[in-house]
Amino acid sequence: FIGIPSFAPEHFRRVRLKDPLKSKQLQKGLLQLSEEGAVQVFRPTSGAEFILGAVGVLQFDVTMERLKAEYGVNAVYEGVSFTTARWVRCADRKQFEDFQKKNQGNLAIDAEGHLTYLAASEWRLQHTMEQWPAVEFLKSREHG
Repeated sequence: FIGIPSFAPEHFRRVRLKDPLKSKQLQKGLLQLSEEGAVQVFRPTSGAEFILGAVGVLQFDVTMERLKAEYGVNAVYEGVSFTTARWVRCADRKQFEDFQKKNQGNLAIDAEGHLTYLAASEWRLQHTMEQWPAVEFLKSREHG
């Protein structure tokens, strides 16, 4: 059995905790909500914050309400400059390491530990794909 695939989200928000002491509860809540498919959670490779990805913007409101009600986490979300995401992989390890070094500000790890490229625009995504032909940019990813 192969699980339901994840599709690249179209909307992104950064999560901000109102109480920094609740970071463990936030992490637990976001992980649980991402497992349920409520939102996708990305952790930038350079930073400690979380970025949420969703297909529809109402998912962010629902997520914030559930974090508050179920995990006691008072958080807000704010806009980020990302508009698209792709899971990335590459058979050539050296090429992949170079890609990661040069695109560090756009890389994040999803809730299941997979590397993801976050782009500010479709143009930026296409440009990066042309620059790195050996890297695969996947619009969906199977779970399992």
